[in-house]
Amino acid sequence: MKARHILIPSLLMALAGGAMAQSAPATSAVPSNDPFVQKRQADADAKAEYKAQKKAAKAEYKADKKAARADLKQEKKDSTAQRNEQLANSPAPKPSTP
Repeated sequence: MKARHILIPSLLMALAGGAMAQSAPATSAVPSNDPFVQKRQADADAKAEYKAQKKAAKAEYKADKKAARADLKQEKKDSTAQRNEQLANSPAPKPSTP
């Protein structure tokens, strides 16, 4: 009987604690008149906008970098092919005999 008296309240507390942990704070769409709340909201909005701009800039940078690497690779390939073609077309130098 004592175990049941301990088990039931602890079970109820665990369930209530889990439900409280899952609930999110309610945010209202109505702007507040409190200047601290307004400042905090403005800061959050600015931070979100900055993060979005930073993410877009980083993606653009990565795309540009990838394109530049591909161009460099192609230039190297073309240069090597051109050099090999010139070497194949030019006569081999004759070894000089002393």
